[in-house]
Amino acid sequence: MISKQLGIKLSTLTLALMLAGCGGGGSDGYYNNDGSSSGNITTNPSTGEEVKSVNISTIQLIDRNGNFTQAIAAEGVSAQVKVTDQSGKGISGALVTFTVTGGVVLGSSNGAVLTNTNGEASISVKPENLNTNGAYQISAVADFDGTEASTPALNFSLQATNIILVDLTAASTQLESGGSTNITLKTQDANTKVNQNNVNVEFTAPCGKFEPATVVSSNQGNVTTTYKAIGTDGKLCTGTQKISATGLNIPEVGIDVSIKALEANSLVYTSNKVNLGIRKSGSASSGQIEFTLYANGVPIADQDVLIEKVQAPEDLSFVSFGNQNNKTIKSDSNGKVIVNLYPGDKPGPVEIRATLVSDKNVSAVSKNVSVSTGRVTQEGLSLSVSKNSLQNVIDGDTATITARMVDRTRNPVPDGTVISFVSEGGKVEPNCSTVQGVCSVTLTTQEPRPLDNRVTVLAYVEGDKSFTDLDGDNLYTKGVDRLLSNIGSFFRDDNEDNQYNKDYGIGEFLYNRAVLGNKATCAPSTIRQPNIADTCDDNLDTVIRQQLLFAFAENTPTFTNVKASGSLLSFNMYGNSAQSVPMPTGTTISVTPEDNTKANNLSCTAELATGSSPVANVFDLLTPSTFKNSNQSYYGYRLKECAVGDTLKVSVSSPDSKVSTIYVDYQ
Repeated sequence: MISKQLGIKLSTLTLALMLAGCGGGGSDGYYNNDGSSSGNITTNPSTGEEVKSVNISTIQLIDRNGNFTQAIAAEGVSAQVKVTDQSGKGISGALVTFTVTGGVVLGSSNGAVLTNTNGEASISVKPENLNTNGAYQISAVADFDGTEASTPALNFSLQATNIILVDLTAASTQLESGGSTNITLKTQDANTKVNQNNVNVEFTAPCGKFEPATVVSSNQGNVTTTYKAIGTDGKLCTGTQKISATGLNIPEVGIDVSIKALEANSLVYTSNKVNLGIRKSGSASSGQIEFTLYANGVPIADQDVLIEKVQAPEDLSFVSFGNQNNKTIKSDSNGKVIVNLYPGDKPGPVEIRATLVSDKNVSAVSKNVSVSTGRVTQEGLSLSVSKNSLQNVIDGDTATITARMVDRTRNPVPDGTVISFVSEGGKVEPNCSTVQGVCSVTLTTQEPRPLDNRVTVLAYVEGDKSFTDLDGDNLYTKGVDRLLSNIGSFFRDDNEDNQYNKDYGIGEFLYNRAVLGNKATCAPSTIRQPNIADTCDDNLDTVIRQQLLFAFAENTPTFTNVKASGSLLSFNMYGNSAQSVPMPTGTTISVTPEDNTKANNLSCTAELATGSSPVANVFDLLTPSTFKNSNQSYYGYRLKECAVGDTLKVSVSSPDSKVSTIYVDYQ
C-alpha cells in the first residue's frame, strides 16, 4: 500500500515538472506556491546562494616542490585557477578550459576540468618532448551556467633537459670569518652551449648562508648570489668551505673558499649566583658555573681554556669529581666553558679562574659562588604563628604557622627544604617547601577537637644537631667536638607530660629514628623539643623537631576571681571551663558601669588597665595548670567615683558574635 501511494505521488510530481517546463498547466508549478518564478536564478552549489557574477583568478604554475614558476622542466607543473562568485566564495562544478599556444601537453584531452567544492581547478602541464624549448602562453576560460570569465595569458618557458652550470666563480676565495663574497655562474644547454634563462639554481655550503639561496637565471643565463661566512645560527665559519650549486636534474658544481681561523679576544663569566651545600647538606651535591669565550662579540668554539681554583674550601673538587689540579677544557659549540663543582664537607666562598691558553691576557674569575652548610641546625629552626587561640565552635577558623630555617653559618637553608607537620586536632597542611629559608602552612579548626581544648602541633625536618667546634675546623669531628642537647627519636606530646604515651587517646604520634652511630646520652624531653630517652647516637645528622600549642577555645567565657572594690574591677577570663586556654583571638571585652547611687552625685567609670581587648593573637599556653594561674588571663579595670550599690556590666563578644554578660556589684 505504501509503495503504491509513493508511486502515485512521484508520477504527479513528474507530470507537474513536465508541465512547468512546457509553460503549460495554468499554475505556478509544484514548488512555486508563492507565485514567484525561480527559473532564471542560478545558485552556487557550494553555498546555495544566488550567483550574480562569475570570476576567475590568474593562472599559477606550481612545480613539484609547491613553488610558483614560469619555467617548465621535464617533470612538468600544475596549472591552477580559482572560480568565485560576487562574494569571493568558490563555485563548485564550473567548467574551466585551459588553452596553450604550443610546446606542452595538458592533463585532459580537451584541456577542460571541473572546479572542486572550493572553486579550484587544476590541470597538469608537461613538455611535448624532452627536446622542446622556447616560450609559450597559457590561458583559461571558466563557464558556469552560461556565464563566462577568462584569465589573461600567462607566459612560460620550456627548460631544456640537459642543463649544466658553468663558470662558477667566487669574487674572493680568501675571507675573514664573517666576511662575504659574490658567487656567479651561467646556465647552459649541455649540447648546444646556448645560455638558458629561467633556470632555478640552488646554493649550499657546510657553514654560511646565501642571499639569496635560490636564484633564477637571467635572460643571458647569468646567476649571481652573495655568500656570507656566518651560519644561520649566528655562528662564525672557519676553515675551508665548499660552495655548491645545483638544480633539478642539473649536475652539481662547486668551489672552495678559505676562511681564516677565529681569534678569541674576550672571556666572560656568564653564570648567575651559585650557592651549593656541603656534601651531606641534603642540597645539590654538585653544581656548574660557566664562562663564555668570544671573538669580536661572537661565541667561539673549540678553544683551549685553563681552569684553576683561586679560592675555595680545600676539599672542593672541580671539573671532575675528586680533581684538585688545574685542568684544560675546550669551549663548546656555543662558546661555553662549563666547569663542574663538587663540594666537600667544608663551607666557604669559591673563586674559579678561566684563562685562554693561547693568550693568557684573556681571562675571567667566577663571582657569587659559595658553599654553605645547607642543613638546618637544631637551634636554627624558628616557628611563629599568626595566632594560637582559635574558635572551637566553628569549622574553618585558621592560623598560619611559619617556619624559618638557617644553617650553622646562619644562612638560609637551600630552597626546597621540606618541613613536615602533624597535629593532635583540626587539620594541618602536611608540609611546606622553603624559599629563602621560609615557608608556611595553615592549621584549621574541624574535627577532631580534643576535649581539653588544647591542640599540639609538631613540626620536624632533616637537619644537624648543634655542636661545639672545639678544633675550629668548621666540621663536626667525633670524639673531639661536643654535641649539645643530643636528640634522637621523638613524639608528639598530646597530653603534655614529656613522656611518650602510646595508650593516650588513640596514641601519640611517634617518629622512630635508627641509632646508626655509637650510643650517646639523650637530652631530657621538653614540651618544645620532645625526645625519647636511649635513642641517641654520636652522629651529627638527626631530625630537628619543634612543638607548638594551640587553643581551640569556646565562645562562652569562664570567669573566676571576679571582684569590684576600691579603685579596681578585676577578673580572670578563660576559653573553657578547665581554665586552660584563653578566649579566641579577636574576642572583645567591654565594661559598662550602671550608676545606681545617683544621690551621691558621683559618676562611676571603668577604664581597661590590664589585659587586652580584643584578645591578643598569641599566648604562651604553658601547661594546663600553669596557664590557669598565669596573669595572661587576668583583666583589670581602673574604677573612678564608684560607690557601693553600683553595678558593672561586663560584656564579652566572641568572634562569632555571641555575646556573654555578667553583672558585678561594687563592694
